[in-house]
Amino acid sequence: MRSTVRAGMVATFLIAVLALSRCGGKSPQAPTLPPAITPSSLPNGTLATPYNEELQASGGVGPFTWTVNAGALPHNLQLLPTTSNKAMISGTPDTAAQAVAFTIQATDSTNHSAAQSYTVSILAEPDTLSFTPSGLSFNAQLVGNTSATQAATLTNTGSSPVGITSIAATGTNGTNNSDFGQQNTCGTSVAPAANCTISVTFTPSQFGPRTGVLTVNDSTVGSPHSLSLSGIGLTSGTNATWSAPSIYFGSQSVGTTGSPWLITLSDFGTTTLNIGNISSTANFSDTNTCSVNLVSGASCQIDVTFTPGTTGALTGTLSVTDNAPGSPQTVSLSGTGALGHGSGYCAVNLGDNTLTGYCFHGAPPPTFCALTSEDTSCAVGSQAISPSGVGCGPRGAPQRVDLGRLCP
Repeated sequence: MRSTVRAGMVATFLIAVLALSRCGGKSPQAPTLPPAITPSSLPNGTLATPYNEELQASGGVGPFTWTVNAGALPHNLQLLPTTSNKAMISGTPDTAAQAVAFTIQATDSTNHSAAQSYTVSILAEPDTLSFTPSGLSFNAQLVGNTSATQAATLTNTGSSPVGITSIAATGTNGTNNSDFGQQNTCGTSVAPAANCTISVTFTPSQFGPRTGVLTVNDSTVGSPHSLSLSGIGLTSGTNATWSAPSIYFGSQSVGTTGSPWLITLSDFGTTTLNIGNISSTANFSDTNTCSVNLVSGASCQIDVTFTPGTTGALTGTLSVTDNAPGSPQTVSLSGTGALGHGSGYCAVNLGDNTLTGYCFHGAPPPTFCALTSEDTSCAVGSQAISPSGVGCGPRGAPQRVDLGRLCP
């Protein structure tokens, strides 16, 4: 009987313990792991090509806060949280760069954090873009008026799309940027083995030659790609314009002719230029290809030469008479006559300062004439001729070499 009671009491105790454990007891939990970021490395990006790479935080207690805590992401990329434990580095890189280093940090809700360092390069694509044609030349156009459109084709010969950052048509004459305009079908990229069209117009802001450039900034190593632009602006009525207001010929030996200088006469008017005469003053001469009538937008060339008749600074004028306002139009000419390195002038009589004729150098002299010699190593500014004697002349009249003559 006692054993039966004892067994019942034990059973009751065990049931009570079991009930208590179910009501108020806790099961043991696994310890929380510290946070970590994956992946451990990121791929390089391509210029002007969308970049999207996912980062994930494991361990810790979400949600996570994501930051760039060292360095900086490649230009135009950003770090964006996507879920409680994920983030995305995304954007379209617009600047090529090598080995950009930065560190990403993820911090969980218990203020525990993990950091992961990355190095990413933004690479340019191979140069697969080309223009057709290589340049656009517009017909002469009245200032302020817009020309007909001309088209250029931009072709991608590669197997990958090429990103287009910008397309612009600008002028290169001084600070002018308004002579050329463009519209295009290129968008933000050119597909593989495809092309797009860029339509260009010319609106001259001044009369005369106008130049410009069409520029495409893109994702290839050949960026920027450019196309030359040119046109002529016209003024209403008749016009005569020189390509330069003056010509300086430098130093030229007296009695000799230097190389010609080329100058251009142009009609930048809307009507024909009627040319009456082209001439140049003493010490200068000219030849030209100009016809009597120079049509609108046309030009002709004039070659001008300098033949000094005496020493010193010499000036002259090239002029054209025509039916344009301000006729005659002129170009200032200047040069310096110099006694060159060679045969020297001689005085007829000793003490006579009038220099005439030439002395003999290394050649048989006239009767009783002593030789003079030229210094072959003549330094600039030194005496060009050194006398070896006097007494030239068939009658024994003494002559002398011009010792004041200097090397050019």
